[in-house]
Amino acid sequence: MSEILFCKIDSITIIFAVLNNYLKLALYSNMNALNITISAKLYSKNPDETELGRRILSKSIELMDELGYEQLTFKKVAREIISTESGVYRYFQNKHQLLTYLINWYWGWLEVKMAQEFMLLNSPEEKLKRAIQLLVLPMDQDERIPHIDERALQRMVVAEYPKIYLTKDVDQENKEGYFLGYKQICETLSQLALQINPGYPYPHSLFATIIEAAQSQQFFAEHLPRLSDSSGSKEEIVHFLTDMTLKSLYD
Repeated sequence: MSEILFCKIDSITIIFAVLNNYLKLALYSNMNALNITISAKLYSKNPDETELGRRILSKSIELMDELGYEQLTFKKVAREIISTESGVYRYFQNKHQLLTYLINWYWGWLEVKMAQEFMLLNSPEEKLKRAIQLLVLPMDQDERIPHIDERALQRMVVAEYPKIYLTKDVDQENKEGYFLGYKQICETLSQLALQINPGYPYPHSLFATIIEAAQSQQFFAEHLPRLSDSSGSKEEIVHFLTDMTLKSLYD
């Protein structure tokens, strides 16, 4: 009788486990609509709503990845997409606004990516480790958004990100929502930290540091190697950031 009872309990446990995994996969597969919120202060006309706007985004990422922010001009973008410079200005007031839009888009897309990945994980520690991997390791192309090259955008963020807030206008731009994407990523990871250690007093400070280091260590490893202990391997950077995060939370 006891063997039959245990058999029934085991069967029920297996059924619940299968159903749980099925629901997770169903939720994961249904998250096809990107819900990226970007402040309307970051554009004059929403580029994601028109073919020309999407071409501007695509070519701007390509040129900024190739030439750098300083060498990018709207004239170069217009020439590459066979449009006019004034046509680009209809979407963005200047290239600082364009850069800030693209980086906010990246953080918003990364948050969607994290939400998808977290559906398939159980513990907050697993989610935190995966989040750090997503901050550093090269991304796969998202087929839902063919006009955005995520790997080029990721390289651009590593190279150019600090330029969006190292300005005299940072306080006003902060009020206008220029940094909402970055703040939301930081908040998401801070909440995971508090699930691991509810008494940890510095979750936002920790993850503002981790997110910054995820970018700067990649840049240093490639361009200023004496400022990094990585031999150029992104996995080493992931290990370093994960080790620092968990030791901070558990010590």
